[in-house]
Parts: sequence; structure tokens; C-alpha cells
Amino acid sequence: MMAGLYDTDIRLDELKIAKAANGDAALISDFECLQQDIQCEALTQEKEVFYDEEYGWSLLDFIQAQDDELTRTEMKQRIITKLGKRQEVDIDSIKIKITNQEDRFLINVKFRCIDYQEEAELDLALDRVKAEVVIV
Repeated sequence: MMAGLYDTDIRLDELKIAKAANGDAALISDFECLQQDIQCEALTQEKEVFYDEEYGWSLLDFIQAQDDELTRTEMKQRIITKLGKRQEVDIDSIKIKITNQEDRFLINVKFRCIDYQEEAELDLALDRVKAEVVIV
């Protein structure tokens, strides 16, 4: 189950549970919770999460891909499809820019949520061995 715009979850720091000042697990909610969940989903392969086999962007599929128009189109379509499944995301607001630098795909994703003013932005990097996602 995906976290939404008005949910609360455990805050992750580099995909590890962040600690609050009192030693408990730190929490994250609302827009930050949604951003964190999208970041986690972007790093996840489909079928990797047993309770939701469609969760995950499966970006590792593109790690060894050639940098051509077909590959870039496939990446963009996958990201739009995955983000578009979230009821909070305005699918028409999704903007994706893909560049290639030193044999790495650099992907910038911007989108807005319905009834929310702030624009979300993610930077993704795919090199020959791993994927990385940063909330901007």
C-alpha cells in the first residue's frame, strides 16, 4: 500500500530508520511522507514487495541500456505510468528531463499534487551498477 499525501510513516535517512531526539523512530507526514514513498518506490523493482507486486519503478531494467530515443521514451513512460497511479498526483503536471553524463542517465522529475501548491522534484541517477534517487 502506497503512502499518500496525508499519511504518516517512519522517516528514513538513506533508507535506514531515522532516530528522533528521544531515541524513538522519527516520523514523517503529509507531503514529505508522499515524497519519501515515491523515492522508495522509484528505487524498488516490481514484485520486490510481497504485498503489492506492482509497487516499484524497476529502473534497474535500464542500467545497461543504450542511450537512445527509444530508451528515453520507455523511461519517461514508465515514470509517468507509475506516478499516475497515485491519486494525489496531477498526471498532466509531470515533467521529465533525461540527460546522459559520463555513462549515467540523469533523470529530473517534477510534478504537482492535486489540491497542493508545492511542486515535488526528484533527481534520479542510473549508472552501470546502481540507481539513486534524491528528493530536491
